[in-house]
Order: sequence, then structure tokens, then C-alpha cells
Amino acid sequence: MWIEIVRTLRPACVCLALVCAAVATVASAAGEGQYRSKILLTPNDGDWARGAELSVEELEQQLGSIEDAYARSSAGRHLARHYVERKEYGKAIDYYRQALQAEGLSDVANREMLRELAQVYLLKKDYPAASQTLQEVLAIDLVPELSDFLLLARAQHHLGRYADVVATLDRIQAAGLEMDAAGMQQALALYYHAGAYAQCEVLLRRLLELQPDDPQHWHLLASVYLQQNKRKQALDQLTLARDKQVPFSERDVLLLASLHSANDNPYGAAQVLEAALASGEVAASAAAYRRLFEFWLAAREQDRARKALQQAARLSGDIELYLYLAQLQMEEQDFDNMHQTMLAACARQLPDKYVGRANLLLGVSQLKLGDEAGARRSFINATLIGGVNAQAGQWLRFMNVAPPTDDEVSGIVGLCYGENDERLEAASVAAPDTAETTTDTAPADAAFEVKTVAPMKLYYMETGQPPEALMASLRGTAISLYVSLAKAGGNADGPLQLIVTETGGGQAGVKVQVGAPFAGAVAGSGKYRVRTTIPFPCVSRMFEGEGDALGAAVAQLAEDARAAGHELSGEMRFVIPQGDSAGVPRLELQIGIR
Repeated sequence: MWIEIVRTLRPACVCLALVCAAVATVASAAGEGQYRSKILLTPNDGDWARGAELSVEELEQQLGSIEDAYARSSAGRHLARHYVERKEYGKAIDYYRQALQAEGLSDVANREMLRELAQVYLLKKDYPAASQTLQEVLAIDLVPELSDFLLLARAQHHLGRYADVVATLDRIQAAGLEMDAAGMQQALALYYHAGAYAQCEVLLRRLLELQPDDPQHWHLLASVYLQQNKRKQALDQLTLARDKQVPFSERDVLLLASLHSANDNPYGAAQVLEAALASGEVAASAAAYRRLFEFWLAAREQDRARKALQQAARLSGDIELYLYLAQLQMEEQDFDNMHQTMLAACARQLPDKYVGRANLLLGVSQLKLGDEAGARRSFINATLIGGVNAQAGQWLRFMNVAPPTDDEVSGIVGLCYGENDERLEAASVAAPDTAETTTDTAPADAAFEVKTVAPMKLYYMETGQPPEALMASLRGTAISLYVSLAKAGGNADGPLQLIVTETGGGQAGVKVQVGAPFAGAVAGSGKYRVRTTIPFPCVSRMFEGEGDALGAAVAQLAEDARAAGHELSGEMRFVIPQGDSAGVPRLELQIGIR
């Protein structure tokens, strides 16, 4: 009687209760079995969970004695699901296999059980068993479902069997199954990782039809074209996306520019990148300006290339970029700017591999500006290092100057120096035109140094007081700043800085940052902030005197810099040497140049 009822009622919870009752009937306890069915179906007390657990335990104990195939398969499936919920996947797999071996359910039910079993194998990361189980699912003579192919392809992907992944996904179309957007996304990811880019193209075009406003599809299709070396199609795809105002990341903009260049259109590449830099879509970094320089150079736009290279060198402080810029200026016979570039490049010690080339370029600029003595010394320096020594020797022969002395070939002495060389201070060497106009009455500090200050981490506060007014209270300000820096866990790593960040509207519009370079991990607190400066090309001169004379000294340095052909950038810095903050008798003036 109970077996007939079980065959009629299919829900899992009813199935469990009635199978329990059937077992109880076999044990000649029909009344007790009916009672347990009622407890499971309509729990009326707080001990229901315990009752269910006991029923599962009894069902496990009596499962082997159930002779009816349907009841045996149904009970095994229920027990499997029970252990899946408890995440006891080993037991769940055993009961799924017992339920399948009993062969008591229809093909439709068996296929559903196999799908559940495959999911358990995937949860256990047993990908070979999951793959085999899903193959069994597809072997059943029923219309397959999309998820069967996607799960099988996923298991094969985990096994690294990419050819099988592609073959499995290709069967979806052969089976005449339709994919929604979610299914296409899953298939696309699997195809892409398997390297089946032609199939990716088809899916992405369909996704663009369904979801034309999704920027990911536009950019991914361009990537798929590139994977197949279809650079023209990739360029067309991104150009169309740009025209349709699809959102672009910085990486996407750089890719678009590079594709223009790869398709023999460096001018178009430069236009795209320059516009993105101007709008802020691409950050104004040294790398971006270096790429812009390369595009303009390839497009034979020398003036634009030079300006981009100047920006790249200024932002990076990279000596190699400075030397490249000097080379470009030499080719354009712009020797004044070439000389200034070399002074900036050699403002601090160079890596040894650049010393020879730097001296060669410096010597050319000196010679062209009439400083034959300086050029001779620079060319002699260049002959002492391999790589450019032959070129330097040719320049010396061209100048027809006296051969170098033993002292002169004993080591490098000059503006462009390396680790083991003797440095010649830039401030002690005036440019040729400056030397010609200097008079006996000129002040001793009329010369200035051209250099690039390296980036630094700055712990600072901002104030509206002009530098002259700050001098009177600088000691107290500095003490408070250093105390706050120490409390924040940082260590001072350089002299105190006064950085004029903005001027306008007279003295009231001046804004100054008072800060200290630091080392360590520090966060801003209260009125103090933290930032990292960029490389700062500047002219520099030492100042000694009272605060009321500072304005005149700054004006004089700015006038001297402009007279030497420099364009001022608008930023000024006042560097207080260590130990001088008490009365500020001596400081370094720095005025930014472009």
C-alpha cells in the first residue's frame, strides 16, 4: 500500500516521510510510521529538527532493505540533497550514485540528478569527475540545455583542455540552442581564455546588438581583433566607439593612439593623445609626454616633438630624456636652448653611463656659443670614456686646439660628472653671452645655478602670509611642524621649504606652503597635509640678509633668469638650510623655469 502511495506523490519532503513509513511497514510497525510522517510534514513542537534528523538516520539504516527501485532512488536522492545542504559532499556523492544505480527514476529525473551531482563535483573542485558526469548528462537521449554545455566547458577549462572547451561550446549552436545575454557572457569568457577569438567576435557583435550602451563590449571586441593581429579592424572599432561617445579609460585612449601609430598614422596618434592630455583624460605624466614626443617625431612635427620631450624631461628628471632633447635641439641648431638643457641635465651627479655623452653634447653647445675653452674641457672629458670618445676626438681635431695635458687626461673635471669625477660648480661658469656683459661692478653672486630638484615627499601646511612676513615667526612655525611630523611617525629628510604655489591680487593673493621633506609612512592630520612634489627645474641663488630684502632678491633673480633666456614657470621655493631656521640669515632662492 505505502509503495503505491510513494509512486503517486513526488515532492521531496513527502517522499522522505512516506519512504520512512514504508520502511516501518516492512518492520511491522505501520502505526508508528504514520505518526512519523505526520511529524515531518506538520511539525508542531520545538523538537522538529531532531525528529527529522532521526528520520534521516533511520532512512540511511534501512535504505539497503528497500527493494522497490523507485523508492530506493527517491530516498537516495533525498539523502544526497540533505548532505549537500550540510556541505558533506562525500556522503552526498555516494547517495547520488546509489540513487542512479537503483535505476528507479525516469531519464528526466536521472538527468537532473546527474546535473546536481556535477555541481557537487565542481564544489569539490573534482573537475575530472564533473566533466565525466556532464558527459553522461549530454549522452541521455533528451534535448540538452544550455547550462549542460556551459558547465562542461567550465570543467574542461579548469582541466586545461582548451580544445575540448571550444568543441563543447561549438555544440551549442549545433544543438540549435539560443543563448541569452548572460549565457553569451559565460561562453565569451570561456572562448576568450581558450583562444577562440573568431567565436568571440561573433558573440561580441551579438552582445553589441543586445546591449549597445555597454562600453565593455566595444573595448573587448577591439581586444579580440588585436589578438588576431587585425589592427585595422581594432582601430575602426575604437574610432567608432569614440564617435559614439562610449566611455574611455586612460588605458583605452592610449590604445587608440597606439593603434593610429601602428596603422601608419602617427599624426592621428599624436592628435588623440595631445587632446586627451589637454582635457585631463590622460594624466600629465612623463611616460605620456614621452609617447607624445615619439608620435610627433614619427609624424615629422619637430617643434611639437621638442615641446613634448621638454615636458617629459621636466616631469621625470630623466637624464636620458634631457640628452635626447639636447640632441634634437642640436639638430635644429637651437644652441642656446641646447646649452640650457645640458646645464639642467648636469645639475647633479650623473649615472656613469651618461657622463661621456653628456660631456660631448655640452661641448657642442659651448663651442657653438663661442666658449672654446669650456668646449675643449668638455670634449677632453668625453674622450676619457668609451662610446663617444672617437666623436669627441674628432671635435677636438676640428677645433685645432692644444692637445690635452697629463693633468687633463687624469680624470673628468666639469659640469657633467659621475660618481668618481670632480664636479665644477655651475654657478662658477657663466654662459658666454653672460660673461661678455658682466662688468667689474657686478655683484659676486650675479651667477646662478640651473638645476632640477628631485621629487620629494612633503609634510606641509598652507598659509596666506607672504614669505617676507613668515620670516619673523618661522622658528615657531618650523618647531610646530616638526613636532607634528614626529607624532605622525615621520622623519625629516631635508631642509625646511617655503613653496609659493599661487600669486594674484597683490600681496593678499599669495599662498605659501611651509613644509619639510620626510621619510616614512605619514598621513596628514589637522592643518598638515602630505603630497609628493614633481621634478622642479629652476634657477637657484643663495640669499643672505633680512626678511625685508627678500622680495628684491627674488625680483633680481627672476630678472637675471629672463635675461639668460629662461621662461619662468610661476612657482618659487625658498629652502632654509639645516640649522638656519632661528634667524633665517641664509637661504636658497629657487625660481621655477620651463
